[in-house]
Amino acid sequence: MVNPPAPPPVFCQSYECGVGKWVPRKEPFTSLKDVQIAYSNLWHPVWDGCGVWDPLAKLEGEEKKKLEGQRLVDTLNWEWVPGRGLLLEYDPVDFVVRMLKSPGGLVLVGDSISRQHWHAIYYTFRHLNITFDSNPKHLPLAGVANVEQFVLSKTSAMTKILQEKAGVPQSRMERPFLTLLEDHMGLGESDIRAITNAKPDYYWYHKFRRVEGWEDHLKWLAMPREGEEASVTEDTLVMINAGAHWSRHELAMLRAPTDQQEQALLEDTYPRMIDLVTSRLSPIERTSIYYRPTSPGHPKCEDHTVPYKDMADARRQEQNLVQRLKETVSTPDDKKLRSRWDWNLFKRHNELWNRTIHVMNERRPAGAMGAKWHYFDVWDVSMQRPDAHLDPGKDCLHWCLPTIFDDWTRLFYHRVNLDEGRVK
Repeated sequence: MVNPPAPPPVFCQSYECGVGKWVPRKEPFTSLKDVQIAYSNLWHPVWDGCGVWDPLAKLEGEEKKKLEGQRLVDTLNWEWVPGRGLLLEYDPVDFVVRMLKSPGGLVLVGDSISRQHWHAIYYTFRHLNITFDSNPKHLPLAGVANVEQFVLSKTSAMTKILQEKAGVPQSRMERPFLTLLEDHMGLGESDIRAITNAKPDYYWYHKFRRVEGWEDHLKWLAMPREGEEASVTEDTLVMINAGAHWSRHELAMLRAPTDQQEQALLEDTYPRMIDLVTSRLSPIERTSIYYRPTSPGHPKCEDHTVPYKDMADARRQEQNLVQRLKETVSTPDDKKLRSRWDWNLFKRHNELWNRTIHVMNERRPAGAMGAKWHYFDVWDVSMQRPDAHLDPGKDCLHWCLPTIFDDWTRLFYHRVNLDEGRVK
């Protein structure tokens, strides 16, 4: 008797993929050497550790280095599992081929956490000897601060393999397949002054990282080119975030008698920013824009060495966010500063983006040519990892590389394949 064929795998769909929990890695790393073998490459130093909690500043030398290495091992020994359905295995070669099939590849726009994610993404290519040149002189914005543009190396045999797999002409190989535009706010000074109702004499002391005219550069990247019509047929992918810097700490012009009134001013400002950004990007044809929500900070992340067991556990333990954040410092001025970070508004701001994108998609006419908008949800994935932050006791907002970023990348790779109909 012949056994019937096994049913095809059922993949998680859209938002399902970001709902689940962290489980121990099936084949755990047993040492830093294991990690470094898995991430080895010929081009960059291998990951060697994450910051460790050292309140008395006693650790130094080999002892500190050993503990940092072990912490990296510990944080990497977890993997994300959706509550329903499977995730595609991440294929860096296929991902680069997909980028080459669009005019502009993948573009990340955002703050320092977007830069961290960009760093982790390109590291996955290095493992496979995919080499590239950064900001070659023939590109627009070459040499401009806060811009990273990667063009595949002409002298690499792997580049030829990738071009053949993509089936694209040489003209496409002259442009970036991966770009970072590090723009912390998404808007410039004049826009921010306008939407915050800043007084005309307000002194602009801010040093936000900015790429002036980044929207126009995105249009240039996404623009179809003559001679590429037959093979460069996919949308340019954009992953954007505008979140953590939209706080009262950064927007000092938002002043009112009470914290509650000041937060109300911020809450009035944030949707105006969303409207400006979406109105400027939506007309760009041949783009699929994914809003990546602002990931949470975890006060006292140094108290955690493992993920939360599930999202219910995370919600329960991460209550009273502002109060717990203020407890990490002692002076009244520092407590006020912590409260103005507005970490408690991250989720609310993410939900504004989610609703805006939902409404835009509902109103999108059939056959519309402008940008396609998506909400790429990594909130639960990140919320459950208080143990994975960059420097416990000092930085509980940024993340240790590559840790959760590798899972973000796998989720994004899956999501793009799902949205473009390559998996069901």
